[in-house]
Amino acid sequence: MLNHDILGVVERQVRTWSRDDAEVYAAATGGYSPAFAIPLLQHGGPQLGLTGADMTQVLHAEQSLWLHEPLPRQGSAVVTKTVTGIYDKGSGALVVSTWESAYAKTRSSCFLKGEGGFGGERGDTRAFEVPGTEPEVGYFRTTRDQALRYCETGDVNPMHHDEEFARRAGFARPILHGLCTLGITVRGKHFTELHARFTAPVLPGDELKIEHWPTGEFRASTGDGQVIIGWVRFSEVDSPRNSGRSGHE
Repeated sequence: MLNHDILGVVERQVRTWSRDDAEVYAAATGGYSPAFAIPLLQHGGPQLGLTGADMTQVLHAEQSLWLHEPLPRQGSAVVTKTVTGIYDKGSGALVVSTWESAYAKTRSSCFLKGEGGFGGERGDTRAFEVPGTEPEVGYFRTTRDQALRYCETGDVNPMHHDEEFARRAGFARPILHGLCTLGITVRGKHFTELHARFTAPVLPGDELKIEHWPTGEFRASTGDGQVIIGWVRFSEVDSPRNSGRSGHE
């Protein structure tokens, strides 16, 4: 069972990266974007630190990113991680963690199946939607080794490379990292803020249909339906057209 004593625990580490790391990320996601900051800060994967949890029952639910300043292709930063919330969703628990550095802040929510019912607060539910207008549409065919390539960014979750682990988690074979799907979806875009919800798994080899709206919303789907939905803020100048939204820092 999840150890709830992790709530409020603060960890610090120094993260150093090079141009090679940025190139590995771009190769794994089909192109570079500011979302490189997410695996950089959350090195090892968003699931690390969930002490006591059955890792076969952990799913990445949501991801956010705020850029404080442009991220250099190489550099070093002190990263502070804090578990900021554990919420009771009934069928499971939602653990929210944040990573903060001088360059960026990230927030990750992981859903732990079977860990609910402990009587805690349910927490807020963020609404994600897309406009009714026609989007820009593109396609990206993932490869069978897409997850293995993304593992090279430092995400060590066996859900994405271990056949037996994936089967125990209920999947026919290892699934693609949600953060890889996200990176593919926003590749080549320039933004200062991002929020996304992972709604279904992607199998390496699946083709993604990727939709973008000029107001920042995005969505990706496979033949089985939607797999991710979210939005980006292109710059502070774009704030008026993103009126009504909140990053909920």
